[in-house]
Amino acid sequence: MSNYVDSIVEYINKKVNVKLHSTALILGSGFFKFLDYVEEKEELYFRDIPNFKVLGEDIKENKFVFGRIKNKDVVIVLGRIHFNYGYETSDIANLIFILKELGCDNLVISASLGSLNPKIKVGDIVTATDHINFTGRNPLYKCDYNKYGNLFVDMLSPYGVKMIDTLVRAAKYELGLKVKKGVIIEFNGPSVETVSESRFSKLIGADFTGFNVVNEVIASKYCGLPVVLVGLITNYGSYFSENGVKHEDIVHNRAYASNYYLSLIEKVIEKL
Repeated sequence: MSNYVDSIVEYINKKVNVKLHSTALILGSGFFKFLDYVEEKEELYFRDIPNFKVLGEDIKENKFVFGRIKNKDVVIVLGRIHFNYGYETSDIANLIFILKELGCDNLVISASLGSLNPKIKVGDIVTATDHINFTGRNPLYKCDYNKYGNLFVDMLSPYGVKMIDTLVRAAKYELGLKVKKGVIIEFNGPSVETVSESRFSKLIGADFTGFNVVNEVIASKYCGLPVVLVGLITNYGSYFSENGVKHEDIVHNRAYASNYYLSLIEKVIEKL
């Protein structure tokens, strides 16, 4: 898809009146109710965009949603591109490049995460200050969309410090919530980490686990798109979970916390 980034952006701009200086938002699975917060919505399915790679079940629902939240223009990615669904990490990068070329100034990433830190509980809001990439992959590998410069990207401060501050303040003063900071580690999935992998992750400094976020952030760092992770802890890592990690428990915990979690995302976009 790298060869088609510019043509995809051109197509989107012909179909939708995309506003410059929008905030981009990648919605994690199960958070589709957030669209209720969006006004003046325009939708464009991935499947309808020439040369946009979309696989399997994603063909039915993955789309861009353009609109406004609290007088702020937004570009929402509904249904992220998961490596473990059969995509390449370069496909993840190209999605980020498309957001950048559409004129987005910053990126908010939402995700369900698993805790590796006893001080971080199910239902907590977290954000990453750094990450550990154990996927064994990099979204810039063989990247041929190199308009942003040298691919040897400095990964010091991959997450936007000012955006993290905005998140923490919005949570505290608008909703009375505490955001816990930490380090995210990622494996490929779709299986969760083993007990040994969970224990090892904690030993090397990780506080929570996730899928896909790290590769999105690396691509964002390369193209100069400041990013913040707004994560929801929906489960404990295998090392801390006596009964294992069950998907139905994740779905239940995500639904239970969705109201305050989605309200926080709205507040963050408003304050950026």
